[in-house]
Amino acid sequence: MKKPKLLLTAVFGPYGVKDEWAEDLGCQMELLNNQITRAQGIHSPRQSYWSFGLYMMAENLKVPTTVLDFPKWEDFTAELKNGYTHVGISFITPNVLKARRMADHIRFEYPEMKIILGGYGTILPDLQSHVPHDEVCHGEGVRWLRRYFGEDENASLRHPALIGPAFETLYGYATKPRGAILMPGLGCENGCDFCITSHKFEKCYVPLLHTGQEVYAACRRAETEKKATGFSVMDENFLKRPQRARELLAEMEAHGKPYVFDLFSSAETIKQLGVDFLVRLGVRMVWIGVESKSNKHAKTAGIDLKALVNELQDKGIIVQASMILFQHHHDEKTIQEDIDWVISLESSLTQFMNYTALPGTALYEQVKSENRLRNVPWRHQHGQGELVFDHPNFPNPKDHARILLGAFKRKYQKGGPGVLNMALTLIRGLKRARAEYQQRRREGLAWNAETLRYEPSGQTGPDRFMKARILMMSRMAANARPALWAAFVYAPNNAARRKALEAIRLYREVLGKPKTSDRIAAVALVATGAVEYARLLFSKLRGRESIVRQPPCRRMEYRHHDIIATDPGLVESMVSQITAIAHEAEAALAEPKPETGRQ
Repeated sequence: MKKPKLLLTAVFGPYGVKDEWAEDLGCQMELLNNQITRAQGIHSPRQSYWSFGLYMMAENLKVPTTVLDFPKWEDFTAELKNGYTHVGISFITPNVLKARRMADHIRFEYPEMKIILGGYGTILPDLQSHVPHDEVCHGEGVRWLRRYFGEDENASLRHPALIGPAFETLYGYATKPRGAILMPGLGCENGCDFCITSHKFEKCYVPLLHTGQEVYAACRRAETEKKATGFSVMDENFLKRPQRARELLAEMEAHGKPYVFDLFSSAETIKQLGVDFLVRLGVRMVWIGVESKSNKHAKTAGIDLKALVNELQDKGIIVQASMILFQHHHDEKTIQEDIDWVISLESSLTQFMNYTALPGTALYEQVKSENRLRNVPWRHQHGQGELVFDHPNFPNPKDHARILLGAFKRKYQKGGPGVLNMALTLIRGLKRARAEYQQRRREGLAWNAETLRYEPSGQTGPDRFMKARILMMSRMAANARPALWAAFVYAPNNAARRKALEAIRLYREVLGKPKTSDRIAAVALVATGAVEYARLLFSKLRGRESIVRQPPCRRMEYRHHDIIATDPGLVESMVSQITAIAHEAEAALAEPKPETGRQ
């Protein structure tokens, strides 16, 4: 019998291009430009994230595995010639036709290959009729694949050292991505009715990294191998496990490592831990689901979200607020009131998504039971277009896209470019952190790891870790400085120009005069921005909302010898053998040598 050989692949590109297999709007492989800084044109940071789950699975299997990420069709078909026994295709609902084309090709050209489907696209009812397959990977992928291939599903897990974005550009200038990805766990216990992540894991949390020590070890590996000190945390509510977060902070303090994190957290979790804890932990950005001013969700009930956002950003933590449009209580008046309300929170960034009833969620079951599901093709169900259910107050599908796009435009016109807002948050937070650090020294306050507060201690010495944290905050702010002049030159209105000038003044006050390298970088961004601006105009003349960028294809091979350390039994055996050899050598050296006389 042929030994297993596995290919794990994302769906093929191009992405964000309308053809017979996919749509353009909503199907770009760009989170920011598609769902957060949409309508901000030249000011929108452009980046695509790798399919990080594939790397996690490949790193933790003994079966020889290859990851093919963002392939073109020719990349995929050529890769199949390498003699795989199994092919795993990961896809989301809007890309179901791409997954189908890939599976059909395998069935026709390589009928002996087994097809395994994974990802959120597997929620589709009657999946076999949409995408032919042999198996469906349900739940957490590493354990499922280990069981499938007869491996120990409970073996320890090795977290990959993986740099996050596949590419990164700002004002038309490409920079080298430096941030790494952390995957501490899957699912969420909050169970919001529209959340497919929560419902796919049955409203349970599945930890991959159980302790703060394990999270720290993953950070340390990424720093050692990739020189990464900043991390995007792929976890729906990382701080919901407060003990793990406390342990992570303790590890960083013990080793003097002020790592930086962008993460997701619910408002009630932040209130429980306190903003000072997040600052000390190194949270640079936090994504909070605010949903609606009516506060119908338990995660926001009773919380003054305006005050919470203000405190977070005053202390240097960028807030990405997320709102759902076309909820059941929305009509023409209340939906506009909710849009105005979320803009009034003045978060640096705001995501708008349409209420989407995906199979498996409580929302889907509700509208299905009420016979309100609309026959919207799966490829259109991406949350940036028409609703998939009948809403009594918005019967016209054109209104669904119009109101959504209008919300993005209003946020941009009133709040200015997100990149400028982020820069302002960073420099204001740095200024406050420095002042509060000195004030705590004067008052003899020290961090209490039990209460998560600064309390009287009688100590007047320096808080060495917070001093290192402030240095890291200074570096983050300095990195944002060159973009300020481009934000001013290409500002959408006078209010945004005044905000840019205020940021330039504040940066000079806190960081001093810009260095020559900063001035050169600022001029370069204005110049590349001019080219990008022209490209955007040309793209709009062709009827496109934005420039479509394609991530590069990447292929990585994983072999058994690369993951020996994930198997405790093998490690224990190797240690025993090495110890035995060492003891034998020690005994041999201790034996008396016979004396030999001179001849």
